[in-house]
Amino acid sequence: MAVFTHITEDDLKNFLRNYNFNNIDFIEGINEGIQNTNYKVGIDSEDYILTIYENISDGNDISFFLELMMHLSTNNIKCPIPVKDIEDKSIGEIKSKSSALLTFLEGKSISSIEEGHAYEIGKALAEMHTNVTNFKLKKKNDLSIDGWNGLLEANQKKLNLLEENLYINLRKELNRIENLWPRDLPSGIIHADLFPDNVLFLNNKVSGLIDFYFSCNDFFAYDLSICINAWCFNKENKFSREIFKSLLKGYQELRSLSEKELEYLPILCSGSALRFLLTRVDNWNNSNGIDIVNYQDPKEFLNRLKFHQQINDIKGYGF
Repeated sequence: MAVFTHITEDDLKNFLRNYNFNNIDFIEGINEGIQNTNYKVGIDSEDYILTIYENISDGNDISFFLELMMHLSTNNIKCPIPVKDIEDKSIGEIKSKSSALLTFLEGKSISSIEEGHAYEIGKALAEMHTNVTNFKLKKKNDLSIDGWNGLLEANQKKLNLLEENLYINLRKELNRIENLWPRDLPSGIIHADLFPDNVLFLNNKVSGLIDFYFSCNDFFAYDLSICINAWCFNKENKFSREIFKSLLKGYQELRSLSEKELEYLPILCSGSALRFLLTRVDNWNNSNGIDIVNYQDPKEFLNRLKFHQQINDIKGYGF
């Protein structure tokens, strides 16, 4: 699903021509993910991740993501580190596509989320937020509230295939969110996609945060709301108050949420649920009706959005 660009050993050798490496041990495609092509590669008895950027053509954007990872790693945030060549460059090219070699992190993503995992990811997210304040580069969040209208309009037919009159209902919901959306909350660089498959665990501790390719400037509490939607619903898509409380407890151990951030959390959760609903619908390949075999199911976030619509304040989450 995620290996869009297939490479040979010769392709990798050509990419590595400006690196001080000697031997290629293996090349393995990684199937997780839906945006970029990733390979685990062995070079001189060390493991690395090779990323080929399929949907990011702007070199400035790629430089932003790689510089962010370098900044976080120097502040003891566990994340992949770009490997530079002999010319001090971290961006190369494979088959005319921008590519980068990153350090490999030990650990695995988890499928069965427990309170301890939520606590650890809350701490990891807060640690990231407290270490980006002096990062000088900025990037607009194109998938925040200003970008949802275009996605909504472009996917009217798909939305109504998902549920009758869904387009009209989401148009009303977007208006509600826009009217209630905060204008002034603590902000900085956020991850914006910290789902379980983008967090590695080792011995029940976070061993790495990966996939920073949606990172941008936005509210820290919005980033937290994305984690709430990603981590606090079980396999039956039911909200877990225990997981929610553990997530916030871990987060506030390192960064206290203001009363204003807590006040706006329900509308931020509605907004992030709508964001992933719209982007998942936008990613559909429905040439033969609705086909989600190779795509993430937007119904998950439709149900989560409906849940958040019923929450009036932070107490509604059991906090």
